[in-house]
Amino acid sequence: MKHNISEELVQYMVSGITNICDKFKNRGPGTKSERDAQAQLKTELEEYADEVIMEDFNEHPAAFMGFIPLAALLAVTSVALYWFNPANGSWLAWLLGGLSVALPLFAALMFVFEFLMYRDFVDFLFPKKVSRNVYGTYKPSGEVKKRIIFGGHTDAANEWTYQWLGGAAALAPVIFGGVVSIFYILGINIARLANALPATSVDGPWKTLGWIAIATIPFTIAIMFFINYKIIVDGANDNLSANYISMAIIKEMKERGFRFENTEVGCLFSGSEEAGLRGAKAFAKKHKDELIADGVETIFISLDTMTDPDQLMVYTRGCTGTVGDDKAVGDLLQEAGKNCGKELPIAGWYPGAVDAEAFSMYGLRSCGFCGLRHDPPPKYFYHTRNDNVDALNPECLAMSLDICLEAAEIFDAKGMAPFDAARKKK
Repeated sequence: MKHNISEELVQYMVSGITNICDKFKNRGPGTKSERDAQAQLKTELEEYADEVIMEDFNEHPAAFMGFIPLAALLAVTSVALYWFNPANGSWLAWLLGGLSVALPLFAALMFVFEFLMYRDFVDFLFPKKVSRNVYGTYKPSGEVKKRIIFGGHTDAANEWTYQWLGGAAALAPVIFGGVVSIFYILGINIARLANALPATSVDGPWKTLGWIAIATIPFTIAIMFFINYKIIVDGANDNLSANYISMAIIKEMKERGFRFENTEVGCLFSGSEEAGLRGAKAFAKKHKDELIADGVETIFISLDTMTDPDQLMVYTRGCTGTVGDDKAVGDLLQEAGKNCGKELPIAGWYPGAVDAEAFSMYGLRSCGFCGLRHDPPPKYFYHTRNDNVDALNPECLAMSLDICLEAAEIFDAKGMAPFDAARKKK
């Protein structure tokens, strides 16, 4: 490794993750345990950073995954409305026909905005809670001209039922079947209403379409149980691994007595990423103007689930493919990996997001850096009860830290200009 990451530093990361997992169980978004863990991380970060702030923010964390059973219930109800057959032409028939479209349409919109685009669409329907972000800075020896921020989230996820039971083989059919069911039910109800048939007999091809809708109901019901609300995983890998790699960057520089001349290094522990990037969005929104207006070239590298060295990749598009991150920042990270002897491919499409997309939404330059499988087998640690300290990979922690230190050095030496210029030529 380029920076000769010591065993002592690796053990520091493992011990820190273990300590948080032991002391702060059930760190769901907006919980007291999450806030207490952030307070503990702030105290640790103050040993190495020059300045550390902790900011609370309001959110509605249950909305991001809580919309799923609500959407499924609306879809099932609209199937029943499809078959309802009052007297032909009555006002009740038209009212129910309209509801048969409105309910699955609302369900579909929740899916598009909350899950695909990670937007706060139905948050107001769910209880308000308080989460927090922690941000520390390690100053350069001279004037600040550049800024590189590393970070990850502190909260942990509820277990995904089908991920635990069957991995990708169970997860994919449930998600795909549930989504197709909602849009299919919406489509046939729109077709009936468009043909002025809300109160005619369900016969002929309409009857066949209705039976197909009934056949999709098992998928719609199955998706209601997508989340196991009884289990919040430890989140050792997802994403305390990122917290401690980000902290170790500053710790290593501090203990070596080294500072860049003009590059500030930031460390962000975001809250409530598992609630739809709410923490990173709150931070980016609050600090966007100062990060842009101060004239300091700023980039953010979001680390997430740093576990499998063979799966380390650069993420330049997230929010299920609907938000693009900065490809030039990805190029910088790829160069850092190459310098450290590790090829970092660009990740393909995947159903999810990392905190980088929150920064991208607010016009800040960012990309993701992750290390997990997209085709998980049964009992895989990701979003299951197996995401504990036993699943940590010290080799991947060391390799990821090595690459991040190299990325900071490249950014300090070059900035983004050569990477932007190379991008323009492509």
